[in-house]
Amino acid sequence: MNSTTIRNWSLKPRSIEIQWGDGHTSTFHHIWLRDNAPSNRHPSGQKLGDISQIPAGIAPTSLDVGEKVRIEWSHDGQVDEFDPTWLRAHAYEPEEVRKRSRRPILWDTASIDGAPLDFEFPELQDSQAALRGMLQSVRDYGFAILHQVPTEPGSIFKVVDLFGYVRETNYGRLFDVRVTPNPSNLAFTGLTLGGHTDNPYRHPVPTLQLLHFLKNSVEGGDSTLVDGFHVAGLFRQAWPEGFELLAGMPVTFRFASEDADLVYESTIIERDVRGEVSGIRFNNRSVQAFNCPPETMEAYYEAFRAFGELLEDPANKITFKLGPGDLMIFDNQRILHGRIGYQAGGERHLQGCYADMDSLLSKLAVLERQGEEA
Repeated sequence: MNSTTIRNWSLKPRSIEIQWGDGHTSTFHHIWLRDNAPSNRHPSGQKLGDISQIPAGIAPTSLDVGEKVRIEWSHDGQVDEFDPTWLRAHAYEPEEVRKRSRRPILWDTASIDGAPLDFEFPELQDSQAALRGMLQSVRDYGFAILHQVPTEPGSIFKVVDLFGYVRETNYGRLFDVRVTPNPSNLAFTGLTLGGHTDNPYRHPVPTLQLLHFLKNSVEGGDSTLVDGFHVAGLFRQAWPEGFELLAGMPVTFRFASEDADLVYESTIIERDVRGEVSGIRFNNRSVQAFNCPPETMEAYYEAFRAFGELLEDPANKITFKLGPGDLMIFDNQRILHGRIGYQAGGERHLQGCYADMDSLLSKLAVLERQGEEA
């Protein structure tokens, strides 16, 4: 018997218990079943009724289990049918939910070698399969590298157009990164930049960043990337107390210029409702003076230093040179980017912009659905 075949079942006072062919047992509460019944869904997938319309003590008058699970409800006589395959796919025991959850592919310097991360831009324009592969790499590994992107200024928008929309900020829809006099940001110098995430002083933070090289003839200036989720996992395992400090105690980030003053308070390591790492905000240039309690300050600095050292460890950081026509796109809540410093001589000019991960994931979901239907 397979995992979607019902081997046995029983009706409980507030739920239905189903034993599947693979031995797993699922519980489906009556209120959950009525709330998610096919009759309560418009063809668009949206619910038709409100939760207030479902009685608190809802129960079946009759239950019949065969090829379908057929329920007649006592309060209004409505009959709903559920496909066992759908029920198993939506079972909500924690282990079932974890199995369905897509987890990022964590990487370090050694494990990233050979991953499908390089793509030719003309092929992405012509092939939905190639585009799907690139978007999957951004979703799973946190970044992708594109080649043969036209070097005319503004060509970065052609890449964003493949999956979504530009996220405009005070830097504009597009910003140039090159050495400038009296820079308002160290990015506009030739100095080394350690691994960092952009715009931690903003809420919501831009979730995708694109950097497109128009010129790069300098000695040095190599790009660096680090998987912040991987490093946070290492840190959590090696020093759980330090992890809890960086994930539990907020700090303030700020960016100020003549026309902007952006401030946001957040933890360095962000977690989702299940306690999993969901974001990194690490930018030593824009973090403000810590305001931890005195008895915690030294421990916080120890944790902050240790995490920073792990982020800069060559075992966790990849370094590579991008040339004209190359573009990197990465998850700004996961991947920390930086660069090796460079001196005067030659020219290094890239253009950048921000976009949002939800548009990329939406486009990817549509492409994957179309691939399944083909």
